[in-house]
Amino acid sequence: MLVAATLVAAVTAQSPQAEIAYRFHYANAGDTSVAIEIAWGSPLAEPRSLVMPRAIPMGYGEQRYDAFVTEVRAFATDGRSTSLEREEGPRWKLSAGSTRVTYRVDLQRMEREVRAASDASRIRDGYLGVLGYSVFAFVDGYETRPARLRVQGPAGWPVFSTLAPSWPVTTTAVEARLADFYELADGQVVMGPRATIRRVADRPAPLYLAGYAEGPVDFDRVGRLAVSAFQRVADYFGTVPFAHYTVHQELLTALSPQHEYGMSMEHLGSSTYYLAATTGLTATSTADDDTRVLYNFAHHISHAWVPKRAYGHGYFPFQWELAPVLDSIWFAEGFGQYAAIMALAPGTPDPVAFREGMLNRRFRPNVANAPPFLKRLTLVDLSRIASTRYAEDFRTGRLVFSRGGLMAAAIDDRIRAESQGAKSLQDAFRFLVAWSARERRAFSNDELPGLIQQATGVDTAAVIAEWLQPLR
Repeated sequence: MLVAATLVAAVTAQSPQAEIAYRFHYANAGDTSVAIEIAWGSPLAEPRSLVMPRAIPMGYGEQRYDAFVTEVRAFATDGRSTSLEREEGPRWKLSAGSTRVTYRVDLQRMEREVRAASDASRIRDGYLGVLGYSVFAFVDGYETRPARLRVQGPAGWPVFSTLAPSWPVTTTAVEARLADFYELADGQVVMGPRATIRRVADRPAPLYLAGYAEGPVDFDRVGRLAVSAFQRVADYFGTVPFAHYTVHQELLTALSPQHEYGMSMEHLGSSTYYLAATTGLTATSTADDDTRVLYNFAHHISHAWVPKRAYGHGYFPFQWELAPVLDSIWFAEGFGQYAAIMALAPGTPDPVAFREGMLNRRFRPNVANAPPFLKRLTLVDLSRIASTRYAEDFRTGRLVFSRGGLMAAAIDDRIRAESQGAKSLQDAFRFLVAWSARERRAFSNDELPGLIQQATGVDTAAVIAEWLQPLR
């Protein structure tokens, strides 16, 4: 399976790196925490740190997941265990000779204290939904090692992992092998009798729907839209660089008025959608509701290609302890959304009108209504500011993706005009995904015009330069 994490992992010596074994165990229904074990086989030759993520891939911010970690203990080869000394930041000190570590993560407290639903794992009645980076730590320096995961739930509970989905869903332990820590951390675990698990399509890759609802929802309708979005986005990019994909949707009763629902997230082989319990698609939903959900699915599915597999600096290798400063969010978020629009357009009665309507609804009002002080920023400076407050102050997030989306549209127009319709930005997207797989690195902003020209034969440097400037 081709995953973005493997593209950026350091090339190692001839002998393979030792595998890191992870165990996730939710023992009993009603428990408020999960148990994690990490084992690395050979004793540590020197002291190292156990690190819990704070930064969230494509979350453009931080959550202190280490605050919910308790009972951290390290074990030596003779079985003796010791409590770990806390270091500054999200770290614990591992002594030389350690071979494994165990700890617990309080998910009930996490959901209570992390107000953004899209950043929190949760345990609810008959259900568990977990984001990998909220529970899995790593040994500093071992991030590029391959990982093996074993997931166990309470007796009789259905257990599902987006990293190794199976159908029919099993009630026994699930195991997965991953290229590195990023792939492990970017997956999700879903379990419980109130979870809905379905395999909804076989092509172009197996597609799964994992759902949980505390309000009315028609998961058949949701599944049909997920299939349509997935197949159209895959057709647009022309390749499917993963073995399977999961759409994971939760419809949740708010824990408090301060909790926020409605944001979605994208991952290497899945996308996650956290909605209010009253917003599910039902028999009374309209065609406009279907269109809105279809685009939201396509938008976040498209990120499995851009930027998960064609990306600027800072996306890979990822900096887990502190949100990285990124100068190309406009590409990741804006170009990714434009790709989703163009993937859906051919299935509409008037593709040209659909594109124009989406640009008018999705991007242009955000640019027109942005605060003047944000308009005065270059697009690179705006991206750097949004790196740590994209959703927290969504004025920054809306403007950076909108300017990026309109840049993508302008580039597409230039390519089509100069190639007399023979080429489009679609050719550049496909080229960039292949280039990233071959080169195993990020591209810089300065490289982007040349790469687009290689793909299309059209020089778009002036268009890109204009859109990078402050808005007039």
